[in-house]
Amino acid sequence: MKVNCFTLLLMIVLSFPIKANNDFNLLIKPCRDCGWIAYPEVFKLRENCEIARQGIFVSGMTRCARIYE
Repeated sequence: MKVNCFTLLLMIVLSFPIKANNDFNLLIKPCRDCGWIAYPEVFKLRENCEIARQGIFVSGMTRCARIYE
């Protein structure tokens, strides 16, 4: 009986869609009045985006932002 309940519970939990959007863009703003420019590569982890952010030397601001779809 416990196996049947566990199997049923597992099927119910796994039937729900899983949403995991962990994509990050590296955004660059070359001047205060300019808009944000997205770096052409998409990063799966924020840590990778931050590492890339440290390696880009531009006069202006940079930030890592989550991509919302």
